[in-house]
Amino acid sequence: MSMTSRKRAGRIATFGFAIGAGLLIASGAGAAVAAAAPDDSGHSATSSSSASSARTHKPAAARTSAKPKPASATVMQLPTKRTTTAVSAASVSAVSTPSSAAATPTAAAKQSRAQRLPTPAEVQQAIVAGLDAARRNLDTLRTNIELLVKHQIEGIRDNLTTLRYDLEAIVGPYRPPVTPDIPADDTPGLIGNPAAKEGLFLYQGQTNRCVLMSTGMVIGQLLGADKMPTAQQITDEAATTPSTVYPDKYIYDPVADTYVAYADALQLLENHGITATSTQYSKGQGTNAINNVKAALTSGESVIVTVNASIAWGRAAPGDAVTANHAITVLGIDTIKNIVYVNDSAFNNPGIAMKMDVFMSSWAANDYQTITAYVTPAQQSTIAA
Repeated sequence: MSMTSRKRAGRIATFGFAIGAGLLIASGAGAAVAAAAPDDSGHSATSSSSASSARTHKPAAARTSAKPKPASATVMQLPTKRTTTAVSAASVSAVSTPSSAAATPTAAAKQSRAQRLPTPAEVQQAIVAGLDAARRNLDTLRTNIELLVKHQIEGIRDNLTTLRYDLEAIVGPYRPPVTPDIPADDTPGLIGNPAAKEGLFLYQGQTNRCVLMSTGMVIGQLLGADKMPTAQQITDEAATTPSTVYPDKYIYDPVADTYVAYADALQLLENHGITATSTQYSKGQGTNAINNVKAALTSGESVIVTVNASIAWGRAAPGDAVTANHAITVLGIDTIKNIVYVNDSAFNNPGIAMKMDVFMSSWAANDYQTITAYVTPAQQSTIAA
């Protein structure tokens, strides 16, 4: 065989080998396609069963004439069994879906109920509650404003009253004390016994002893002239009696000429067998205060009041009289002439007459401070014996 023939034969053999290899590859690729066809339906969740069936039932000729796949395609089909298993699990899950699907409408219903719009009744109830809250807030605001205005008015009134007192003390009228003839105790319209009490008098001198002198005068009014202490005696008693107000101090210090507290005056009266009560009233209780004084005088009690000396006597007030808190004793009241009879220890003359309006103004300046006193029942029995 010539060289040319050998070359030709080699080419033919090579060609035949190539054809055979191609047929083998083609047949392997066809088998691979046939094996992979059932699994394709599970690769996409959107594929329908009819599409899978159409691919599965293709004619054999169509399958064999399909475009050959590379040899590596057979290797890519190795995970086919796992894919099939996943598809089967998905199928099982799909089969068991009805029970879970049945629960879905319930959750949706709950969500729907939670997001529902309020009923007209609920809307009305919410509006009413809001209006009630707004009304309560307005009521509270109104009350606060009323209290604020009231306090402001009261403060202005008090300031004006204080200013009036100060002006009266500087440029006020000159009211020297008047010592008229006090009518008999049985005079119509006369309350108390001013004529009988007038002579039971103590003078404080140039000292701050108006409370002590008034206390001594009340002791004489209730227990009699023979039991009434002198000015020096009541002073010494106060200087040696412990104070009920100031710890570790005595009621009165003669050297410092200290002011005597009303609570300590009550203690001195109690030491003499006299029961006493101290009372203060508000600015608007003047009528109640004077009525209580009238009742006390009618029942035979003795009365001490605190006045502003500058208002009571104007520029005629003595320098040794305490301007703001000056204690005097009330002897009686003439309800017909509107005159109050008092003993004022700052003036060395008993039985002074004051007009009712002047008395009330000077008394109001000290909140109608009042001490009413009567003989303790046990002491009264001793006196009677």
